[in-house]
Amino acid sequence: MAQLRNYKPLLAYDFGTLGLHASFEAYSPMLQQVEGGYQNNRHDPGNKNSLGEYVGTNHGISARWYENILGYPPSKADMLAITKSYAKQLFLKYFWQQNQGDRILSQAIANTIIDHEVNAGNGVQLAQRCLNDHFGYHLDDDDVMGNETLTAINSVNPTKFVRLYNEYRKKHYQNLSNSPEFLSGWLKRLQKFAVSNPSFSIGSVLVVATIGYFIYQGLTQQNI
Repeated sequence: MAQLRNYKPLLAYDFGTLGLHASFEAYSPMLQQVEGGYQNNRHDPGNKNSLGEYVGTNHGISARWYENILGYPPSKADMLAITKSYAKQLFLKYFWQQNQGDRILSQAIANTIIDHEVNAGNGVQLAQRCLNDHFGYHLDDDDVMGNETLTAINSVNPTKFVRLYNEYRKKHYQNLSNSPEFLSGWLKRLQKFAVSNPSFSIGSVLVVATIGYFIYQGLTQQNI
């Protein structure tokens, strides 16, 4: 039983009520669903490097962002060389870990905040604004996942927060200058992170079943 608290199943809706934390491995499959392979849409500024060249986005890694990692303007060949597994490593290090995803209790909250960081770059800032406007906090909206922001996130009702937070995401997308071109795709992406998404319910059932199994195993071992 002592080992149960450290166990992290791959699928979950809300680990908070179970004394566990969110997991990147639970978010990653959702990210892979909403991010495709290589694309080089000339209406997407993320596909352009600092030289003004459209070199594309691959597995969700944009040229504009990847330039900061490489330290030089990426070429099309650089972008095409990004594999799905390498993209996953980048998302883990620079988005999930940098924003302390493992310290968020609710998987649903972690999923949508980190996903907005990936997709728009201000996921934590929107969370801070949502917490200030609807939950009575007075956080700096600096887009930094500090201890105060993390404590506030872990103190609110996950279902209520995700519902309100996703409205902030929707408004953010609607206010972008290139919104008419990409809005339908962004809103479709956002639906994946709604609390009513059936995949969350499936995850909850699997988590309960998994935990039940380990409880049973623990009790069995104690009786041996």
